[in-house]
Amino acid sequence: MVQCIYYKDKVGLTFNKREHIFPKAIGGTERLDTGVVSDQANEFFANNLEVKTLRTSEIVIGRIVNGYNKKPSKENHKNRTLPKYLFNREIDSRTFGKIAFNTLAKLKGKDYVLRPEFDKFRYWIMNGNCGWYHCQMGKEILTSTKIVPAQAHYCVFVDNGEYLIADVCLYNHWRKMFGMCKKFDDSFVIPQGYICDWKNKKEFTLMELMHELAKLEDLKYQNPKGLGNALG
Repeated sequence: MVQCIYYKDKVGLTFNKREHIFPKAIGGTERLDTGVVSDQANEFFANNLEVKTLRTSEIVIGRIVNGYNKKPSKENHKNRTLPKYLFNREIDSRTFGKIAFNTLAKLKGKDYVLRPEFDKFRYWIMNGNCGWYHCQMGKEILTSTKIVPAQAHYCVFVDNGEYLIADVCLYNHWRKMFGMCKKFDDSFVIPQGYICDWKNKKEFTLMELMHELAKLEDLKYQNPKGLGNALG
């Protein structure tokens, strides 16, 4: 039986659509493979979480300033106004949590996120009101996040010795951090992450970004005068 990473083995699930890692409405382009997220979970997110967070939270400011999607010029500008009622902290947090869980599935695979260690976090995303869940808006704790492109979205995971921590940020500004589960392996002793550079329509891992920056650093020392030309 094919399992959904959110509904697991719930009866009647279908798998015709592919879930975006970061929401398409904020420029996400890459999607998880078919068979990872069910159509039912995909529709639940679109109708109950994403639509509220992306239209009635602080994130709408980023969408107004930066453009709603990959073709912002087609948006009706008269609709680019702040909503009358802002903020449902739990809904917004669950949307961020869903992005974290999608990213984890991208980085570690479906079988990894189906592990029972994530069941409470999974349940909270789908149902809310879970006292176990912990989220906070806080100061930047991962220095690696300072290197991402301007206005990009990212999700970075790190093991703090007790919990697997997810740090999710949209437009390189609005951030939430989660203790997803108790640490059960050493996968994230070295931080891993995924970045959506929606302005340039690119998505890549934190490791890939680090490799590119290392190449540029080498180029700077080998040919300091030519670096400017290489970067345009």
